[in-house]
Amino acid sequence: MNPPIIAAVIGCGNISTFHFSGLEKAGVSIRWVCDLNEASARPWAAKYGARFTTDYREVLADPEVNLVNVTTISSTHKSICLDAINAGKSVICEKTLAGNADDAFEIVQHAVDQGTLFYTSYMKRFLPAVEKAKALLPEIGRILTTHIRSHQPWGSGQWAASVEEEAGAKPETPSSCVASYGGGILVCGGSHTLDLTLHFVGRPHRVYASMHTPENKDYDLRASALLETEENGVVLFEALNHPLTHTGFLHDGWDERIEITGTHGRLEIRTPNWNEVNTKASLLHHYDNRDGTMREYRFKPESPFDRAMSFFCENITRQEQGAQSPWTGYEVDELLAHIKQSTTSGQAVSIRWKSKDQD
Repeated sequence: MNPPIIAAVIGCGNISTFHFSGLEKAGVSIRWVCDLNEASARPWAAKYGARFTTDYREVLADPEVNLVNVTTISSTHKSICLDAINAGKSVICEKTLAGNADDAFEIVQHAVDQGTLFYTSYMKRFLPAVEKAKALLPEIGRILTTHIRSHQPWGSGQWAASVEEEAGAKPETPSSCVASYGGGILVCGGSHTLDLTLHFVGRPHRVYASMHTPENKDYDLRASALLETEENGVVLFEALNHPLTHTGFLHDGWDERIEITGTHGRLEIRTPNWNEVNTKASLLHHYDNRDGTMREYRFKPESPFDRAMSFFCENITRQEQGAQSPWTGYEVDELLAHIKQSTTSGQAVSIRWKSKDQD
């Protein structure tokens, strides 16, 4: 019989709320909480009767901890994850995995070499509509083309700058968006939809991209790309920070969708705002060209964070990696890097994958 999971959560900011919920519902014992900001961590320590520290190395020194959940900002992931792997802990890490593709590759390669169970928490794979679409994917035949986009309502102020402001200098210090997340809409929103691209059609081999970053900002507001795959056609990708308040299938400004067209039909997925998943649900349409039917799948609101954590913890209990590759986080970071490279060069670029496979 495998031992129970005893976890430590490193990073107690806003996103950790969803991770704590998932760990709790998965029946995990939370032994430690760690954050440089004691005020952020103390409520969680009190709720779970956990120990508190500002030094994650104290967590890793506890021999009873067998799972480390990392929810700090991406720029800190590399050192924490590598140290956790060296300490013999299984790791669940919030996206994006690292600040660049080289660091992400180093993390995952080390996990693979050490036989560590390692997951990057791209939770949208666990939306009910996404899971159902993945199961139905063979029904639409050979994939011809995929349209995938994430239009997110960040507010009118992002696009409403005056001509003078637009021509102004970037701020001398990094914006909170860059300091906390490493970039704008491509990293914050596009990373999730790039992961879904990989989930449905596999690794692209070529990309041509364009991004828009205003002169007075240090983060992008739009990222568009044409991704070519060997066997599954082309992917038209876009991430957009927009000022529209009533677009999207729920008319709340959130407009994220995936349309996969094949020789036998089409799958159309609509996703809800990521932080309203407990009250808003995903939607799937399946058109079957063989009999001319359109089937609609409506799902009740259900947190993909909870579903993801359940999947991760079930596999950790069995000491199996399961269906999600440890390379997931690296693959997204590599796509992000090549989209930026294509934008800078103004040319299509071939994607250089550092790992030979996803296993």
